[in-house]
Amino acid sequence: MIPTVHLPIPDFPPTTPSELNSALYAAGSLQQGEVVGATITKRFQTTVSNLWFLEVEYDGSSSELPHRLVVKWPLKRSPAPDQGIPEGTFYRELAPIISSPPIVRCLAAASPTSKQQWLILEDLRSSHSNPPWPECPGDDQVYEAVAVLARFHASWWNSPGLGSTVGTFPSEKSLRSMVNDIASHLPGLIDDLKEDLPVSDRSILEAVFSSSLQPWFRLLERRALTVVHGDAHPWNFLFPRSGKGAPYLIDWQLWHLDVALRDVAFLLALHWEPTVRRRLEIPLLQHYHEELIKSGINDYSFDELLLDYRRCVVRNLTFPIILWSRGLAREAFRNRLNYALAAYRDLDCAELL
Repeated sequence: MIPTVHLPIPDFPPTTPSELNSALYAAGSLQQGEVVGATITKRFQTTVSNLWFLEVEYDGSSSELPHRLVVKWPLKRSPAPDQGIPEGTFYRELAPIISSPPIVRCLAAASPTSKQQWLILEDLRSSHSNPPWPECPGDDQVYEAVAVLARFHASWWNSPGLGSTVGTFPSEKSLRSMVNDIASHLPGLIDDLKEDLPVSDRSILEAVFSSSLQPWFRLLERRALTVVHGDAHPWNFLFPRSGKGAPYLIDWQLWHLDVALRDVAFLLALHWEPTVRRRLEIPLLQHYHEELIKSGINDYSFDELLLDYRRCVVRNLTFPIILWSRGLAREAFRNRLNYALAAYRDLDCAELL
């Protein structure tokens, strides 16, 4: 966990030198010297968060700290759950045991009881970038991304802390309620798309969401589970501009306990154009499996992995419905729906219902 000292932690996003000093000293990131200058170089707003980028000057005794920071806090009406609380929890309690990369260095976080949850993170824009949406990373980059996911997942694989000190396990009731809530929006999506949604696609969606929901109930088995990112799309990876080295994985608002392949299926089967996915899919899954073994996970066969991947491909069908229900533009969900349906067909997922 981030160490603390007896100094007040700001209840609001710190951006001035005095506010930054309080936050950094309270977190233990700054142990001597002080911030003597802070300039906001950019203000940016995503669909869920505010991001303010700062150039920071220290008094010379703090040269080990980065001079480029980003202060992040949720929008007042963010569609992400719990107004930043899960991401703050992740950086305070889980991130410190993971190396950087793939975790961006967190220098301070709001108190768990603060009404405004904020983070101070290292700004990596000068050394790392991601492709502009909707472009996907190149082949070499996606191999690195999959390897990073495997190493991250191995950190909590079947950990005895899962469900007690780390996250909570879902129940059959909570899983059924979640999926049924999403499925309640399906008629509206179908009506909105009209003739743009072929009858065969509509039949798949109706069959999945009127099924016994077995792909979701895999989580009740309590085996081969871990901490997952929950939103591991291609643009949440920051790749080194040099082309060498592991990427970082950002935006941990949706982390939870799940089958590890949830992240992999989300990355590949929901965001890669089908012809590219078909070429890369099995080699990438094999690469992921090899990285798990290198990380000490030796009791999870490739056949088990592939079955869990297929189950998660079924679960991908919820995501376009969620995006539509939030009122996002058609380009935000239409291709993802096409990609998810193509993967469902390619992997014979109907037999898993």
